[in-house]
Amino acid sequence: MREKYSMFRTILPAALLALGTAAAEAQQGLIFLDAPVLTPLTPVEPEVTYLTLDPITTPIVPQAMLRGDREFGGNGPDLTVRVRLFPGRGGRAIFAEVTFRAAETGGDFSTTEITETHLVWQWDPSMGARFVQSIDAPVFEHTVRSEPTCGTCAGHVFDGAVPTSMTGGPYGVINHISMIGDTMGSDVSTDRDPRGDTHVRSIAFRPFLVTWSDHLGG
Repeated sequence: MREKYSMFRTILPAALLALGTAAAEAQQGLIFLDAPVLTPLTPVEPEVTYLTLDPITTPIVPQAMLRGDREFGGNGPDLTVRVRLFPGRGGRAIFAEVTFRAAETGGDFSTTEITETHLVWQWDPSMGARFVQSIDAPVFEHTVRSEPTCGTCAGHVFDGAVPTSMTGGPYGVINHISMIGDTMGSDVSTDRDPRGDTHVRSIAFRPFLVTWSDHLGG
């Protein structure tokens, strides 16, 4: 019993001394506790795939006159189309903002222009949590000269107007645009009826890259 007590009296002071020394060194900043090592999470790469849009088949018919009268009189016109694609509705839709301009190249330089926005893709509930985050679709803008009228031509002729075509090149988002420029009669419409008037007949798109997200708003 005396031996155990004697051993206790020897060990306890040494332990207290060691503890006191550690506390003192900690106060002096000499002891640093090892922080837990955290393994960084590998970021999840977003899904990127090609998407094909619905074509625009609703006629885009300008009515406002910027200058001149409503007759091109065989002077062109120059037809300019600008298309800007952008996501909307928190990633549940893609819209096309289309600006169409027809400008007479002579005479009184009659000019008309219109800008419309068309829905060209929308999310379906069957897609689940898969929404558009961003799109790789640069703005398209191009100008071509209208085909001349041909009242006696057979085939695809509308009130003497021959459809004018425009392509987007090998890498653009635009596949094909069909338009009516000059006609045999008055060229700029006073209503929404495209018959016999300058207008965009249709716009078809090429597939392009879309980055997807699993939550609304990208």
